[in-house]
Amino acid sequence: MGWISVAAGGSLARVAVVATTVAGIVLFLSPARAAAPPVQPTLSQLVGQHLLTRMEGTTPSVTLLRRIRRGELAGVVLFRENIPASGPARLIARLQAAAQAGGQLPLLIAIDQEGGVVKRLPGPPTLAPSAMVTAAIARAQGFATGRSLRRLGIGIDLAPVLDVPSSPRAFIGPRAFSSDPATVGARGVAFAEGLVSGGVAAAAKHFPGLGRLVQNTDFGRGRIDASRIALGRDLVPFRQAVRAHVPAVMVGTAIYPSYGSDLPSACVPAIVDGLLRRQLGFTGVALSDDLGTAGVSRTIPPLEATVRAVQAGIDLVYIASQDGHDEAISNAAFDTLLRAAARGEISETQLRSSYERTAALKRRFAPPPNPAG
Repeated sequence: MGWISVAAGGSLARVAVVATTVAGIVLFLSPARAAAPPVQPTLSQLVGQHLLTRMEGTTPSVTLLRRIRRGELAGVVLFRENIPASGPARLIARLQAAAQAGGQLPLLIAIDQEGGVVKRLPGPPTLAPSAMVTAAIARAQGFATGRSLRRLGIGIDLAPVLDVPSSPRAFIGPRAFSSDPATVGARGVAFAEGLVSGGVAAAAKHFPGLGRLVQNTDFGRGRIDASRIALGRDLVPFRQAVRAHVPAVMVGTAIYPSYGSDLPSACVPAIVDGLLRRQLGFTGVALSDDLGTAGVSRTIPPLEATVRAVQAGIDLVYIASQDGHDEAISNAAFDTLLRAAARGEISETQLRSSYERTAALKRRFAPPPNPAG
């Protein structure tokens, strides 16, 4: 089953792209329902569209709204503590209205709605990944989830998990579809297809695979010493997802010496640009897992990791704080990236390529403001 997008008449804006060919028919993404981006984005806007942040509390701060209006953020990742009792729709509408007021690209509102132990909102998916025992069930669960999230104004689900647990001790086990790579690929891709059919982008994670780790990289440094041949087993589901044209892939933060580096994977060009893009042929949006976690900070300072991730080819850098100062660290990350770009440490060509990929994803999946909630 291919990715489905809706054709629309009218001319395409400058950064619109041709969608994936499905059954030999070329379908086009329509920009009609999203605010047009700046015709010539400034350097600060090019940099800002690389950043995903976490919001503090249930009410957006004045500073956060100001940054959104200036185009200094690509999106916001919502957690349970951000969701008001009435639900997230009005909050999301307020965030999107700030972007619209500044003439910016719409925000990409993200959430972890995997099903099972990781689920930020009530509603679908009603099953844990391991209980989605056929591709048809997984696709139906994904579709229901996509429809539900889309109605709320959420544009991307940070799912499915395509990690393959290598033992019962693997921390990712309770979140996995199976311990068999082909089964993970078939059911995970089906869930992703369902999400896209429901109007929400899927982000396959955590490339190139966390199934060999006992400790969660959110809480400690993760090092995977397997050979490249052994790691090839972990890539099977991601190869399937790339062939199916999954819109986004989240790159994890574990360390893989076999890929030639002792840095977190999202900061390694050989993994992001080399393995994911050149070898697997991925052309969608690459986003990082949280660069503010202990899994990163025990190896490299998070702000340095932000620059290295963009240099490695990451389009969207997700960075939050372990002490609750999420907006402060994302603001510092913006300043750090802007200085690096101004010094020429990140090429303008690279910045624009990422901007174009993110803009295309937003045109397809970022819902317009809905003040009625």
